Amino acid sequence: MAEGDVLFEQAVALLLDSEGGESLMKSAALMRRAADSGHAAAANNFGAMLHHGRGVHQDFTAARAYYAQAAEAGLAPAMFNLGFMKLRALGGEKNEIDARRLFEQAAHLGEVNAMTYLGVMMMTGAGGPREFETAQSWWDKGAELGDNRCAFNLGIAHAGGHGQDQPDFVEAWRWFSRAQDMGNRSAETELERLASVLTEDERKRIEG
Repeated sequence: MAEGDVLFEQAVALLLDSEGGESLMKSAALMRRAADSGHAAAANNFGAMLHHGRGVHQDFTAARAYYAQAAEAGLAPAMFNLGFMKLRALGGEKNEIDARRLFEQAAHLGEVNAMTYLGVMMMTGAGGPREFETAQSWWDKGAELGDNRCAFNLGIAHAGGHGQDQPDFVEAWRWFSRAQDMGNRSAETELERLASVLTEDERKRIEG
């Protein structure tokens, strides 16, 4: 087994058993050594530790660099993390174009967080043109993978008529209901709002 793999496994074992303190710092040190040896998952994990200040001092600039290392190695979660840093201007300049590109790459690799954010950027036109249908297709895929945010966003899109000729409250109700069933706390509020404007015909279509 390569040195990076050994160091990574040791770091993960310490991380799982750690309640903080010295064990967490030892895990961070091992994770860094694994990352510096070229281990992609370790680079992403150490980037996250730097990002959130776990076992090390918080350092957004260094976090972005380690995320970039892992993203270049093809790791989808790292692509999302790097995109998030670029979108929020953490550890460097804001770059919506790069963020959107990274989210799209990660989404194609099955990263659900990326699907959520990519849909928002496509819907609003951030980092590129507005692509309503493509945004909704990514959210649909994310919802199928169990992401309640994607289901909620589809409810918002249908209720607002985004990319459609007019709002579709019936479809919006279905998506908000699904999001609520999946644990989205904001969906209940949206269902209450819809309930006050639904026509009798729309109610029958929902019940049917």
